Amino acid sequence: MHHRIARGFVGGAPRLASLIEAEAADIDDDGEVSLRFEVLAGAGALAIHPRVGIGGERVYAGPDSWILFTQVWRFGLGGDRALELGTGTGLIASLLAHRYRNVIATDITDEAVATAALSRRLLEPEVRDRLSVVRADVGESFRPASFDLVTANAPWVPSSAAHGHVFADGGPSGSELPMRFLADGLRLLRPTGTLVLMCADLRFADDRAPLRDALSRLRSEGFTTEVVVTPKETPFTFEEEATSGPLTGLRSAQHVTVAVYRQPGLRVKDESEI
Repeated sequence: MHHRIARGFVGGAPRLASLIEAEAADIDDDGEVSLRFEVLAGAGALAIHPRVGIGGERVYAGPDSWILFTQVWRFGLGGDRALELGTGTGLIASLLAHRYRNVIATDITDEAVATAALSRRLLEPEVRDRLSVVRADVGESFRPASFDLVTANAPWVPSSAAHGHVFADGGPSGSELPMRFLADGLRLLRPTGTLVLMCADLRFADDRAPLRDALSRLRSEGFTTEVVVTPKETPFTFEEEATSGPLTGLRSAQHVTVAVYRQPGLRVKDESEI
């Protein structure tokens, strides 16, 4: 499309210039603009999803993004402060900005931070002002016990199958980074806060089960935990060749969303309210 039309499409010349500078759009000598992203939308939230990545590293959005979207809307009933770790496109953070007065979205890659910052610009001004996007390594640099909700779609793919993609690499077995997200998220929760984490529940022949064991410890400490299994029609699989390396002895792998909280009688949204 011509740059005059593109300016109207993205909300003005400054926004178009920002997209071109961030390599999210291209413009040729004739003024023709091609956008390198699609727009994700749901429940009033908007986000940019680059088709080939802004600057290099791929920015992830997949079926699990929409599943987490649904679960966060279900468990995140609103409040003062919310945090999304590993925001990617910024879609979940944009959703939370409709319910929380102050939302912070973090990611470790420059590409994801740039993408989420662009997604923030799609929000209405009063919602946009509630959302900040920062670069951070999981939950570092944040004050403990300072958020009402913490959520993350943690990388869960074993390093041997992640092909160098930061957004996917969950560590040697795929459980190391999710367990860090779990620990950091709980450290940042207020006493009545809720953590919503998406990851893989791995179980090994030698009885190792990192997520199951972590949730058992949390229940012994007074937390309530809920596990929502990802629908089977959604394709979440491990590459078969990975089981011959670091995942030798893997007995089962199940993709799940986990909610952890302390408050008694938490009421979650019915499916009809989503």
